[in-house]
Amino acid sequence: MSLRDKQLKKYQYQVACRTPQSAKSTSKDDPDDSVTYGPDEWLRSTILLRVATEIETINKQLIRIGCEDMEIGVVSISTLKQLAVSKSLQLPSLNLLIPFLEASTNQEYLVHRVKELARGGCMSSFKWNGGGSFKGKDWEEHLPSDAYIVMHLLCSYLDSRLPPHPKFPDGRTFTAQHFMKTPDKPNASKKDYCCLYQSSTNPPHYKVLIADDVMNPRKGRNNMFHAILLFFYRVQLKEHGMLG
Repeated sequence: MSLRDKQLKKYQYQVACRTPQSAKSTSKDDPDDSVTYGPDEWLRSTILLRVATEIETINKQLIRIGCEDMEIGVVSISTLKQLAVSKSLQLPSLNLLIPFLEASTNQEYLVHRVKELARGGCMSSFKWNGGGSFKGKDWEEHLPSDAYIVMHLLCSYLDSRLPPHPKFPDGRTFTAQHFMKTPDKPNASKKDYCCLYQSSTNPPHYKVLIADDVMNPRKGRNNMFHAILLFFYRVQLKEHGMLG
């Protein structure tokens, strides 16, 4: 067993029953019947649940100040940015939430899906190669996939945890340095280069790039979670748990 497999194995537990929703997302490309509890529950409780709660809190504040027609999930992201400036005293946390909401221009679906993924344990409704039904219709490819939403929220969360950097005035310090997606090409010439790389959009597939080396978790439902684990394991091993 390789070192990578040993590290992943400790995060895998006994087989658990899938929910009807998650069962639909399985396919012949998903040979792993085990459920990865560690990273998905951490993502749900640490990021998705907090984002969903903050959305509810700000929407209540909007109603309180007479802006009930401008709730998050109803208006565009550009309108929210204007609100964050014009109502900064009444809505002090809106500006901090906006980067998380930039995952999709379809704010109604995004907010709906974030709330769904935040409910229950271990993101039981997560569909690695799709998303949730919306307004009585099945998920379609023009909507962001669950994997895309969760990865965007993770990157936004890590952006918010790193100190400002003059090279990245937009505040996307982690994203700019440690996340990349096709068709962009990584900079393999840097010896300390390490990033999460989305090599495919449909179906989503993630790898971890370390200089000129590639760590490629097997495809399927757990691919994104395993890539995240491998990335943080490398940061812990080589960077003493420090990013920046």
